Amino acid sequence: MQPLYIRLCFSSLIIASTIAMAACVGPPGPPGPPGSGSGGGPPYVWMCTPSSFPNVAGSSREDLYVINGSASTANVAVNILDRDGNNLTGHTIPGSSPSSTYPGEAGASTVSLVAAHTRNLNWAMPTTGGPGFDGFTDVGVSVRVTSDQPIVVGMNFGFSGQIPRQCGLLPK
Repeated sequence: MQPLYIRLCFSSLIIASTIAMAACVGPPGPPGPPGSGSGGGPPYVWMCTPSSFPNVAGSSREDLYVINGSASTANVAVNILDRDGNNLTGHTIPGSSPSSTYPGEAGASTVSLVAAHTRNLNWAMPTTGGPGFDGFTDVGVSVRVTSDQPIVVGMNFGFSGQIPRQCGLLPK
């Protein structure tokens, strides 16, 4: 009788453990960036948004950091985009004092970024409110960074303190 009792207890323990382990498995988290074998290779596109604040007087500094994490030189393009997706490179930044233009690359041009190096671009935050400003004309709202090598992108506003902004790899 003793061995039957032990077998039943042991079997119950295995069944209970299996049920408990299955119950501990939650929903899967977000997938990581796809590898090059899955069609997730270049171009790598990162988006940073927002890149301005609504209804503010500008001229605070914005910084964009592009880090080349690959072992090869990367060809990188930075495009500051308005709400309609137009590239604002070379456009005058509303309210900038002294007057300045948005940095970045025009058209399909790129710049080289050596392996393990960081590119830093900075510009004045646009004025988006107040007399004479409609909050839309030449206002950068997103930044698109494209590369042929794996990179990481970060952004920071110097507006009433340091405000890091979200940049994310754009899914394909």
